[in-house]
Amino acid sequence: MTTDARSVILGTRHQAAAAKRGQMTASDLAAALAVPTGNTAALWTAPTAEPPSPGSAPHLRFDRTVRTVLDQAARVALAQRAEHIGTEHVLAALVRTGPPDVVAWLAERGADAGAVDDLLTRLGADPGVERLPAEPSPEEQRSWERARAAGFPYVTVAVSIVIAVALFVLCVWGP
Repeated sequence: MTTDARSVILGTRHQAAAAKRGQMTASDLAAALAVPTGNTAALWTAPTAEPPSPGSAPHLRFDRTVRTVLDQAARVALAQRAEHIGTEHVLAALVRTGPPDVVAWLAERGADAGAVDDLLTRLGADPGVERLPAEPSPEEQRSWERARAAGFPYVTVAVSIVIAVALFVLCVWGP
């Protein structure tokens, strides 16, 4: 994760704690993302205001929706072959898979699906203005490599099939 994406995660925790909620919700994540920072800073067209407020929960942790959004953010980054998860990936995942009221709240502020897709296209796999951490931990590095390998198993299968067919053709018809 970029330092800006990590800052958004920390902001999510602060949003939930300030609202005295026991879980960090998609609304908390949206509010943390709406603070102009990193690659998503240019998207915001309306002043930051409170996002839709869900009910409270007993423990301060990510709720199921936020866990799904963060998992989707990793998938968005992997699909772009990015070496990082940035605020743009988190925002794209939230816009695509977040609760409708949160998606509408983000769209009112300029972060609709079209604007986010344009941002992703413009950045490609580049970190943009966001900084990568000085050195990812070995655990983060292994986790990212496993995710990347799991995300593209079809390429390995396709290459293996092509090689097998080529060898078969050469054995049957000769060189």
